[in-house]
Amino acid sequence: MKAKLFVSKLNQITKALISMTPAQREVVHQSIQALDTEIPIDELFQPLFDSESQCPHCDSSQFKKWGKAGGIQRYRCNSCSKTFNNKTNTPLARLHKSCIWVEYAHCMALRLTLRQAARVCGINLKTAFLWRHRFLQAQAGKNDDKLSGIIEVDEFFLAYSEKGNKTLGSGQKARKRGGDIDKRTKEGQVAVLLSIDRSKHMIAPILSADTSSEISINLTENIEENSVLCSDGAWAYVKIAKLKHCDHKRLINGKIRVMDNIYHIQTVNGTIANFKAWVNGSMKGVATKYLSNYLAWFKESSAKLNKRQILLSAYGRQQYYGT
Repeated sequence: MKAKLFVSKLNQITKALISMTPAQREVVHQSIQALDTEIPIDELFQPLFDSESQCPHCDSSQFKKWGKAGGIQRYRCNSCSKTFNNKTNTPLARLHKSCIWVEYAHCMALRLTLRQAARVCGINLKTAFLWRHRFLQAQAGKNDDKLSGIIEVDEFFLAYSEKGNKTLGSGQKARKRGGDIDKRTKEGQVAVLLSIDRSKHMIAPILSADTSSEISINLTENIEENSVLCSDGAWAYVKIAKLKHCDHKRLINGKIRVMDNIYHIQTVNGTIANFKAWVNGSMKGVATKYLSNYLAWFKESSAKLNKRQILLSAYGRQQYYGT
């Protein structure tokens, strides 16, 4: 009887959901999420740790439980005799106050500034800075997404920055947020390649130089064959399109903006504009050494990861966006 009653109620709920508008379904979804009980941090990471089941020091699969410290299970390796827990050798190792990591992850989902996040979580500004970059460390520089279908690509440039350094290297003069950088040349600027497909898969590698070979190295392997590549007039993309057997749509700036009412690079250019507005606006500029972290954060934000997914992504055993 209980099973029949459950099926009957489930059918009623399904019919009600089908009759709702997308906006009404989103309200229901948010209400269910609000009722969801938070999983303790240790329990959240444990399945990922169990899936690898090896010592983080020597990769041995032979280890045993070795008591608890602060309520967290520790283990001892039978091979190297070292002890560890499920966060050892991850970016989250040795970070304290794990009870408020979920709240901080929520602040990152909202893209709050350091001062805002520190105020919300009741932590020191230095702690907020440390947590931000530890949470992003695992995904920084990862550009493993496969791009397919209609793919848009373009490069953009940011002024090289040593923000936060008290002494500048290489004889550089101080400037306020790159205000006096000569944007007509590439000198003193960092090149970033951004490519996105219509399914929102995205890669954003930092280029060591704005050359055809660098673009090819950082893009070719991510493109699925027989896709449609939309780019500007740069010759680097012509070679890549031929190599991957892609239909290439070259949109020459100022001449052709849209082809066949569907092929354009407006999505990637809009994404670049959003990233620049964010880092130069809300973040008040970022140091070049942390640029890969902010690109990873931007990709997580674009994928609309929730606080739980952000924590799993920070743990570093798996990538949780763009797939």
